[in-house]
Amino acid sequence: MELLRIEKLCRLVGFNQKLTDGLIKGEPIVCSGNLYSEKYKRKFAMEKAGFQVVKNPTDNTILILSINRQPISDWFKEQFDKLHRMAQQQV
Repeated sequence: MELLRIEKLCRLVGFNQKLTDGLIKGEPIVCSGNLYSEKYKRKFAMEKAGFQVVKNPTDNTILILSINRQPISDWFKEQFDKLHRMAQQQV
């Protein structure tokens, strides 16, 4: 069940089938491009980012998609906060 959830998340953020299959098999991948966040309703650019499906450090029964060794949800928040700070500085 966890792998199906991770597969759906991979497809939602924009990974193609080949990258998704590799992640589901536990392979680390490195790629560049844009990732879509459902929460923030926008794409965020990333360059040579490392991805891997890992066990949640607080509950090892749950799998998470990590980017550069942090949960992807945290990475999206970080990217959104950076974008928000840049927009405020321009005002």
